[in-house]
Amino acid sequence: MKLNLNGVALTDAVAAQIIEYIQEHGLAPGDKLPTEQELVEMFQVSRSTLREAFKTLVSRNILETRQGSGTYVSPKRGIPTDPLGLTFMQTGSLLALDLLELRLILEPELAALAAVRRSPCQLARIEAACVATEQDIRADRPHDYNDLLLHREIAAASGNKIAPNLIDIIYSSIRQNINITDGSLREHTRIYHRRMVESIKEQDLQGARYAVIVHLSENRRYIMMEAGARETPQ
Repeated sequence: MKLNLNGVALTDAVAAQIIEYIQEHGLAPGDKLPTEQELVEMFQVSRSTLREAFKTLVSRNILETRQGSGTYVSPKRGIPTDPLGLTFMQTGSLLALDLLELRLILEPELAALAAVRRSPCQLARIEAACVATEQDIRADRPHDYNDLLLHREIAAASGNKIAPNLIDIIYSSIRQNINITDGSLREHTRIYHRRMVESIKEQDLQGARYAVIVHLSENRRYIMMEAGARETPQ
């Protein structure tokens, strides 16, 4: 494969071709790329140029290298480490409240769309993530991973291709600023996750929307208590 540079730096051109290869071959996060030698021959470039392209894509969270194993598609799916620019903002509960408010704006409508648009396969993934979260909560295990997975699967079922990445970004940012482990809140999470899923299953868009609002509002109330903040008058 001969690269068409069109004024683009060779390293950037190779990086673009690697992304194109990932897309064309349907590689998912965690999938392994061909070996360096195979890619050198494929793109007809030097090993040093290929490695510079790898460095570029690793810095963009598109690839990850594993010592002695090879190069893989990153599970971060190209999402920057701090996409919302929170590094220089005030951290802690107050920032978590702003992030949760953003979820309240976004997620009820995504759940309503999922209730209308979800496919049988998407519903199965939503239900599986819900069951996994319930099992974590009942066993008193951390449930962050499966909790995020459930909300991400609902976002994916909405049919909006950008929404799942937004959920990843907002959710991870909240977790960086506050840890919600209260037992009563975990039980509330279990109950309202199940109501969300049942509403989506029944294609009840109003029920799905309401369940998400109640669920996230309770999270908001808990964080406000933790922060010692008071709700502003409506």
